[in-house]
Amino acid sequence: MKFDAKTLIKPVTNVLGIAIAWYALAQFNAWLFSGLEHTSRAHWIFLPAAFRPLIILMFGWVGAVGLVLGAYLTVYGTADGDAFHEMIFSVILGITPWIAVSLGKWALNIPRTLAGLGAWHIVMLCTLCASANAVALNGYLWASGRFEGGLIQIVTVFVGDLVGAALVLFLVANVLAFVMPRRSSM
Repeated sequence: MKFDAKTLIKPVTNVLGIAIAWYALAQFNAWLFSGLEHTSRAHWIFLPAAFRPLIILMFGWVGAVGLVLGAYLTVYGTADGDAFHEMIFSVILGITPWIAVSLGKWALNIPRTLAGLGAWHIVMLCTLCASANAVALNGYLWASGRFEGGLIQIVTVFVGDLVGAALVLFLVANVLAFVMPRRSSM
């Protein structure tokens, strides 16, 4: 098999674009909702949560790698010099939605082409991602001795992901309804 650098351009560009978008969204969320932060790892509203399942649906494993890199950019320098913790944390934040969406696609019988994907599917995938993220993130923090928020921390991550995803999806749906031409009823 011959190595062709051109075949890497698209996935690498996608990974970098996703990572930068994730970082920008996370920074925007931190600025916009700074008063709704429970801990540095748990926000009552987390808008980038809608980004996770959508990126995985559109880009698959490339999206997961982009989320890992984006999460790393976001958490870099927040663990008192513990680079290993930052890497593990980032991998969890990127791989968990890939696993959740993969299981959701299987359970909801969503084809690889995403044909027939509806609003209900997106809501279910967002809920699955929020659940998986809350458990995996806080499970790791607990196992590593860095769990600081108690049960409310888990609830905050779950609720923040769901509320953030709902707000983004509501905004997108309304923009699309305004921009897309209305079908005439005949």
